[in-house]
Formats: sequence, structure tokens, C-alpha cells
Amino acid sequence: MRIEITRSGGFGGITRTWSLEVSRTEAEQRWLPLAEAEAGAATDARRADAGRADATGPLVDRAQTASGAGPGEAAAPASRTPERGPGQQRDRFTYRISIGYTEVTVSEGRLDESWRELIERARAEGTDGAGHGPP
Repeated sequence: MRIEITRSGGFGGITRTWSLEVSRTEAEQRWLPLAEAEAGAATDARRADAGRADATGPLVDRAQTASGAGPGEAAAPASRTPERGPGQQRDRFTYRISIGYTEVTVSEGRLDESWRELIERARAEGTDGAGHGPP
């Protein structure tokens, strides 16, 4: 069974893809349950965020906040930036992992030891997005 891992983000925003062939037994016993558990965790997180208007957090007028101006009051020109939620960090990678017909997206901060093992294995043994094998 084919496993494809796409890493995006980071400082340069470069996307890399690796793929790996594993036995159907290994995929079903080891990697699919991990992907299904991650998909369930992502669904739970979306449900928790359902009450928010924007999952990335509210936009805050930083100049207005710093000047103490209230709504409708004049403030210095402002840059509007999204508030960062818990666990969100700049310049980190995001991994999209496809195992057969199952696909999950995992942020770098949420990678546990099993995911890291799979990613390192794909980088070492698999092929890259251009079809080249390991170095």
C-alpha cells in the first residue's frame, strides 16, 4: 500500500513530498489506526472551535488596543493581525499524510514518535516527489 507524505510550510515555504510502499498488513495494523485516531482528534478539535467565528482567532486592532481607543474612536493607523491560538507557531511544518484512501494533516508540534518514525522512514527509503529513490 502506498503512503505519501507532503511537508509544507517552514521559513521558506517549500513543499516536499515523499512516498513509500508498505505491505497491506503493515498499513492496516500500524499506520491506518494512527491516521484514524488523528482524524478523530482533528474532528474533536473542530467541534470545540465550532462556537468561534474564526478558528485562527479574532482580529485585533493592535494600534487601537495600544492607544486605549475604544470602538468608534480614532486611533493611529493599525495593522490587523490574527491572534495566535494555543499550539500555533510561526515557521513550523505541516504534514499531509495519505495512507491508501485515508488522509490526515498533522502540524509539526503534534507529531508523536510513531509519525516521526514514518516520516523518517519515507525520507530514507521512499521516493521523493520527482520519483527519485533514497540518496
